Parts: sequence; structure tokens; C-alpha cells
Amino acid sequence: MINLIKSIPLLLLSILLAQERGWTHPETGWQVLSGTHMCLFMTYNVYINNELAETDHSDALGIFFNDQCIGWAYMESSITIVPTIGDDGDNPQFPSDGDQIEIYIYDDSKNVTLEIQSMDELPLWQLNTMPNVNELFACSYNLSIDTNGECPDSCSYDPTEDNNVDILDIIYLIDIILNCMDCNENQCGDLDGNDHVDIQDIIILNQLILNY
Repeated sequence: MINLIKSIPLLLLSILLAQERGWTHPETGWQVLSGTHMCLFMTYNVYINNELAETDHSDALGIFFNDQCIGWAYMESSITIVPTIGDDGDNPQFPSDGDQIEIYIYDDSKNVTLEIQSMDELPLWQLNTMPNVNELFACSYNLSIDTNGECPDSCSYDPTEDNNVDILDIIYLIDIILNCMDCNENQCGDLDGNDHVDIQDIIILNQLILNY
């Protein structure tokens, strides 16, 4: 973490970035407001379904505090910097020193917003600092990453592999459980990652369908 007060170049950078504040992200409605209390979040590699997020004004990162957007930026090919606003004493909807933030990513190719995950704890909001997050991850349907930071294979949540997650996938899993007890290891549909298709996978898949 870098203290901006002690770094003139970073202070100039924050001023330049502040001139672009006030944008509203057209697809999500995320709005960035100007303010005097700032924290610049910096990240290098962001993955969506095990692929690097798209740049050139496609995918975008949004940073939130208690459901309040405090800053967003389009993904960049090298370093993505997201200026965020904090509470100056009169705006409790914005974070203060030590508050936990949440990060989301807008996936332009699928027109969806996904929760960001990290192998490490996300940094806290701190006034006049530039927290560094090396790698961030997002998976379809907000499925959890594994211990290697990878998302489940698409056939785990779309076992029929028809590019739809629906009742047909549940029927497919039921058929495996009832009629394929000796061959269901490593089958598509193993959402909980226990190398076995079972009722827990059906419960998870049903929740995905209901939520999306």
C-alpha cells in the first residue's frame, strides 16, 4: 500500500483521474461522484471464467460499500486503477478508514455483473492510499473458485451442454444418480467438486436456476 500524501506523482495522477469522475457506466448504471476523500485501488490481472477480462471499454470493475457504488473504471490491458470516494464527514454512505469494500465486474460479452473473488482478503478502504490487488477472479453464476483460482468447467453447471442452465440439466443429473451409480465420477454436473454427482449438486443447480 502506498501513501499518496508522500508521493507527488500519485497525487497528480489522482487529480487527473478525478477530472473523469462523474461518469455513469451505461450498462449497469454505476455512477462515479467526485469528492475530496479518495482511495485509488489498483489491480493487474482480472479473470472471468479463467480468461483475462476484456479491455477497450468492454468489461468494467465497480467498487462498492454497503451497496453504494464508490468508483468504477473500464479494464485496462496493463494496470487498472479505480478511484473511489470516501466519507468526508458528511456522507456516511461512503466508506471511512478501515471499512471493507466489495468489487464487481461487468462482463460485456454476456451483459452480466459478477461478484469478484480473490485468493487473498480484499484490502480495506484507506484515505489517500493506493491498495494493490494482484489477481481477481469471477465465475459464471458467481460459482466459487477452486484453490487454484480457477472457475468450474462449464459442464459442471450446464451438464447437457446446450448453453442453457434449466430444468433439463436437473433431469440430466437425476438420470445419472438413478441409473448410473457406477459411472458418475467425473461426470458433468459435479458442482460441489466431490467427484460424485449427487443430490447436493441438484440443490446447487436448482439454486442457480432460481437466482438467474
